[in-house]
Amino acid sequence: MNLFRTTLAAAAAVLVLTAAGCADSADSGSGSGSGAQDSTTEAPLSTGAPSAEPSGPESPRSTDDTGGAITIPQLPIGGVPDNPGAEEQCVTASWLQPDLLPDNGVEVTGLQLEPPGAFGLGGRCGESPACASFTFSAGAGTCSVAVTARGTGDDATLTIKGQVVCAAGKDASCRDLPTRVSPGQIGLTQPESPSTETTSSPTG
Repeated sequence: MNLFRTTLAAAAAVLVLTAAGCADSADSGSGSGSGAQDSTTEAPLSTGAPSAEPSGPESPRSTDDTGGAITIPQLPIGGVPDNPGAEEQCVTASWLQPDLLPDNGVEVTGLQLEPPGAFGLGGRCGESPACASFTFSAGAGTCSVAVTARGTGDDATLTIKGQVVCAAGKDASCRDLPTRVSPGQIGLTQPESPSTETTSSPTG
């Protein structure tokens, strides 16, 4: 019997068994029952797309660079009806601050009565153009509106709204026009009710 060959054979058998044991351990670690493997599993990354940052320059403010229409709630107008206290009246409205009129004028956007039901408003009367859609400018400072009393007994005031279109640029005088005008209004008077006399019939 050769002792050297027997020792080599035994050592080879030990190596084969050790390698097989390592392989079995690796296979068992990949199974679903391994707590250690589960504890080190990372959560999947979110597939949602990241929010896009705004690109390009910010839009300029309309009143600073691009101009635009500026509302004037109450224009600086004045005047009186040509026949106050009548049922049918003709009002001539005049612009009272000519130094504040811009080159492109101020367009009328509405007529307002307070209280609203005391009078009815119509179109042109007299020699001036109708105030509806009229543009006050350096060469046109008056407009007209026909007024009809409705017999409610309530006097009223007429105001005119408008707007100015400011050119592009930094024209502060145009943008600040609503704060520099002195609002005006026109007073309207209801017709006086005719006095009635009561007579007593003589007794027989």
